[in-house]
Amino acid sequence: MMKYQEIIDCCYRGDGAAKLEMARELAGRYGNGLLREKIVVEKLTVLRRLAASLDAHMAAMDMGRTCSSCAARVDGGCCSFYMGNENNDALLLLMNILAGVEPSLVCGNRVECCFLGEKGCILLVKPIFCLNYLCSHIQDCTSTAELLELEKRSGALLTAQSELEQFLIRFMQTES
Repeated sequence: MMKYQEIIDCCYRGDGAAKLEMARELAGRYGNGLLREKIVVEKLTVLRRLAASLDAHMAAMDMGRTCSSCAARVDGGCCSFYMGNENNDALLLLMNILAGVEPSLVCGNRVECCFLGEKGCILLVKPIFCLNYLCSHIQDCTSTAELLELEKRSGALLTAQSELEQFLIRFMQTES
């Protein structure tokens, strides 16, 4: 059983590697119990569906090309080392583990996000910043209708992630 402040202190401290280590520790301690909870299984199913819906819309918008061309510039790319260390947390990484994603530090160049693979982000459950940030390049090449749909799908996914995170915290507060 963990107190709320203990959970916050251990899950939001350190760099990407420390947060990943804590997520693995939490998965070892609470993972089986969490996956026996019907609500967790249901929320993970919803997360997968919403993430797939968002990914499909982003692909239809050709955001991969837009983001890749920006990232290739010297001053471009928002998937930076700083973002990878500051915007994730152990609870988010735990949600990925519970969803069947095995997060790992795939990029170690200290320039790009540590969770950025050859085909983009390896995480199913992504940090809020990564789902909310719409740079000028995206806004300039996208219709208002596409942006509204992107925000709608991102918002639905973020809401589902937040609900699961709150359940995880409550679970850890009551289980030993």
